Amino acid sequence: MMRKPFNQAVHDACDPPAREAVIKAIRRTWGLIAEPYDKYKVDLIIEGIGYAEVEMRDWVDCPFNTIHIPQRKAKLFDNDMKTIYFIVSKDLSNCWYCDTKNILKSQLIEVKNKAVCQGEYFYDVPKYLFKTLKL
Repeated sequence: MMRKPFNQAVHDACDPPAREAVIKAIRRTWGLIAEPYDKYKVDLIIEGIGYAEVEMRDWVDCPFNTIHIPQRKAKLFDNDMKTIYFIVSKDLSNCWYCDTKNILKSQLIEVKNKAVCQGEYFYDVPKYLFKTLKL
């Protein structure tokens, strides 16, 4: 199985603003506190709920019927509390979120992409399993 190589510059440009946008949205929308958790594990801990993993995508509005979640992220889903997966739009205006249990039930497919031309697998998650949240 192939995996996209880690890129520190991309991580630094995308992850902190995406996490901060989700933290603010959780407080504003749900009235809950979310805080950074562990840089080697899930991104956030949400009071009263569990954990959150956050990523940024290159689109502003999700144009697909399914959303691909990298299989390499599955190691972050097996936690002692509920885990929610957040996808943040590149302009930080929208996000989509889903319980990771639904992700793990979804079909795994190989997807050619700009980072890995073959051998990388993704959960092919139906878009209807995600809820939308304005940031």
